[in-house]
Amino acid sequence: MSDDTNKKGDAAATASKPGRLGGVVLLVLPAILAGGAAFGGAKIAGAHHAVAAPSEHVEAVKPPGPTLPLDAYLLTVADANKRPHAMKVTMAIEFDQNAKEEAMKALVPRIRDSTLAYLRTTTYEQAIDAASTDKMRGEILEHVRAGGARDAQRILITDFVVQ
Repeated sequence: MSDDTNKKGDAAATASKPGRLGGVVLLVLPAILAGGAAFGGAKIAGAHHAVAAPSEHVEAVKPPGPTLPLDAYLLTVADANKRPHAMKVTMAIEFDQNAKEEAMKALVPRIRDSTLAYLRTTTYEQAIDAASTDKMRGEILEHVRAGGARDAQRILITDFVVQ
């Protein structure tokens, strides 16, 4: 009788241990499934869905005209408590396609003067408010045009740091 119990115990122990092939399958199968899931997720996430065309007529975007980069502006702006904060602004001005480069370069001192006059009126709170960036661009564009650059089309802020 003890022989029968030993044989039954050995059979149960052997059945619970995976064989060499079973161990490999237990290691490789989850890796294959995880790789397939990652691939499928990437395919789904990267799939481009057709976007319906807007019903309104949208103007074609004109290619950019000549661009005039300006040297960085370094100045201080005050907060509500009159504490000074350093501000660095680097920008470029995009002109109309017909603008002449020599005429643009001749206007740089006037452009810098009118832009600096505006930037000095900026408060720290306005400078750190991301929502006011478009308003700031519009105001700067008005000052640039008032400085004599009538062909200026767009202000590109290429660097903006406030401490």
